Amino acid sequence: MAMLFSLILLLVNLQKIVCHIEKDLPLLLISFDGFRWDYLSRTDTPNFDRIIKNGVTAKQGIKSVFVTNTLPNHWSLVTGLYTESHGVLDNYIKDPRISKAFLPKYKDANYQNDPRYYDDGAEPIWVANQLQKQGRSGSVMWWGSENPVKWVRPTYQMPYNDAISSSEKVDTMIQWLTGEYPVNLGLVYFPEPDHTAHMSGPESADVTEQISIADSIVGYLLDKLEKKGLLDDINIIITSDHGFTNVSASRLIQLESIVSSSDYELLTESPVASIFPVDGQLESVYSKLKANATSADSHFKVYKAEEIPERFHYKNHPRRVPPIIAIADLGYSFVSNTSREFTLAGSHGYDNDYQDMHPFFVAMGPSFRQGFSVDTFNTVDVYPLMCHLLHLKPAPNNGSMEVVALLLRENEENTMWTFGTYILVLITTASVGSVFSVAACRQHRYLKRKIIQLKLSPAQATIKYSLPGKGGVQASLLSAEDDEDEDDFDDANDGDNILEIVSKR
Repeated sequence: MAMLFSLILLLVNLQKIVCHIEKDLPLLLISFDGFRWDYLSRTDTPNFDRIIKNGVTAKQGIKSVFVTNTLPNHWSLVTGLYTESHGVLDNYIKDPRISKAFLPKYKDANYQNDPRYYDDGAEPIWVANQLQKQGRSGSVMWWGSENPVKWVRPTYQMPYNDAISSSEKVDTMIQWLTGEYPVNLGLVYFPEPDHTAHMSGPESADVTEQISIADSIVGYLLDKLEKKGLLDDINIIITSDHGFTNVSASRLIQLESIVSSSDYELLTESPVASIFPVDGQLESVYSKLKANATSADSHFKVYKAEEIPERFHYKNHPRRVPPIIAIADLGYSFVSNTSREFTLAGSHGYDNDYQDMHPFFVAMGPSFRQGFSVDTFNTVDVYPLMCHLLHLKPAPNNGSMEVVALLLRENEENTMWTFGTYILVLITTASVGSVFSVAACRQHRYLKRKIIQLKLSPAQATIKYSLPGKGGVQASLLSAEDDEDEDDFDDANDGDNILEIVSKR
């Protein structure tokens, strides 16, 4: 019984731990643009290492959505949707229902896009946070957050501005987290190492330096949180939108040498060429591209909208899919103007099956396990994970908790809880069985004593029971004075003694 009582106390303590983990904790989502899955192995990163040691990581990075560019993947991170579902197909979008052209903020920070480009059925996590639980959200330059969705913007917002330093971004978020009306959801975007990788190449020393700078930014953030007494009570997810690969002027695909530029318009050029043929030229443009794509020395694939592989989760948007897309092989680039000098040393946007296109993922906080890792999962899985951490009901999405649930400490504790419950059931069953066994044994011994007491009683004794003897004489079995007899015989001989007694007259 003492063991049973101890186990019950253990299970009660485990339940308290689980309840503690499930309490409301703020969540901070950080993105370093273009931070490839393997960058942390390039140089010393003590602050990222601290997060991995005390938290979780995806060893092979996470699989970004197609097209592997900045705007689609940042929108997928906060909506859990593939591009065909949320409508932000690429860094440039075209919609026949919207007359105003779309322009990304990195081209013009002051340009105001029509919010319908983003408000196309997707619900970013700050909308759920503010509408479902009246939470407060803060966005530091997160892509798309400047646009109202369901008439909702983040509670606090820092608009896109290249001139704002990384430390100022962190300081602003710390203020939002610790102010009189603190946010319970924060999102922060950093543009490096993407820009440097485009200019110098992902394998360059310049990118290695940017990795070190990113580590310093994380260290600055952790130090600020620690000084504010918040580090032990916040969940932090740090990830990216896509990976990177090397490109060069020696691996170019000249579109003008395949199709006349007068026969089509380009929305995006490379590595995914979004091609809009002029009226009446669809079949001509496609057939020329297809003939070149299937030649022996080709380095790209081409599809009509309806032919785009389902695995890209790209083709089923009802309005925004280009009539033709051409996808360059890894490391190759389309160019449409041969007179323009090609200056890039690194790029992204390729098929999301390429490992080089996968970004990194690390996380730390009370809700996450310590020193734990999985191989990989999908970018769209981050959204349901965040909803779970914030105790929000997710909007319809393409993500899954199957893998990311393994990152959570509650999964570990629930396993212990299940195991403990199983042990409790076993012990309870054994205890009940033991009680019945003891009772049965006692009853058996009691009956055995009664049978043993079936002796021939003296003539004057009151006969309780009798058996017929020879010649009709009744043999007495139990008299009143025999009731007090205890075990007079050894158990091993009980059977023989009983037979001997019964056989006597």
